[in-house]
Amino acid sequence: MNKILKWTGIVLSVPVIGVAGLVGWVSLSVSSRMNKTYQVPPVQFAVDVKADIAVGERIVQIRNGCVDCHGPDLAGKAVMDNGAMGRVYANNITPGALKDWSDGEVARAIRHGIGKKGQPLVLMPSHDYQYLSASDLASVVAYLRTVKAVAKENQSQKLGPIASMLLVTNKAPLLPAEKIEHTAAFHVKPPETVSVEFGQYLSDTACIGCHSPNLKGGPIPGGPPDWPPAKDLTQTGLGKWKEADFVKAMKEGINPQGEKIKAPMPTALTAKYSETEVKALWAYLQTVN
Repeated sequence: MNKILKWTGIVLSVPVIGVAGLVGWVSLSVSSRMNKTYQVPPVQFAVDVKADIAVGERIVQIRNGCVDCHGPDLAGKAVMDNGAMGRVYANNITPGALKDWSDGEVARAIRHGIGKKGQPLVLMPSHDYQYLSASDLASVVAYLRTVKAVAKENQSQKLGPIASMLLVTNKAPLLPAEKIEHTAAFHVKPPETVSVEFGQYLSDTACIGCHSPNLKGGPIPGGPPDWPPAKDLTQTGLGKWKEADFVKAMKEGINPQGEKIKAPMPTALTAKYSETEVKALWAYLQTVN
């Protein structure tokens, strides 16, 4: 009987040890990647780069929708907060928190997804923002210096078990700093006209984070399980959509079937896109197969 109990205990302990080992490996891997220090210097703008506060305000408040994650006062708020996915809070990006940051450090956080101490920022959509032109990036930094300072401490970040597994299996780009080519030159912003080129610039800087670089959509990387998949914006996905359908979807949040477009599509923000911006996006999407 004692031998039976002994071998039963050994057999039962094997999967327990295996699970414990897996949990330990995941924890160590996540900790290592989240605490990595990136040797990427603060952004240095050329002397001829001009910042326009009004342009920066439009990018933050409308075009790139920074308020969606950082809140209407830009003092930060919860992006995710549940046991499965974890606790991720967007940081306070008002002068109340950035007063000790240089312009180059703020720009590095936006463009490279890297914090003041060289650490990777969680879920910072720098995979979009890396395509901002130098002038647009400088404009964003200039605008952030003008907003009302809010004295609010940043919250700590902690990935839950599902988010941790997504990270270690590389199923979701939770740390965009890992994916970005940090030595790439700035992209050139085309004139803001109804053109394929300007439409692509808007798509690259504001759409690909959810709809993917090829715009074929699908599950949104890092999003909670209850989010609907991002729509396929290629000619295959849009199918028989007309320009008027696209304009209505962007401006009113209604698809061609008369259905309300669900979150997280930021229809409250796209409703404020200019006619030029919407039509430029449409022109570009007509070229994407």
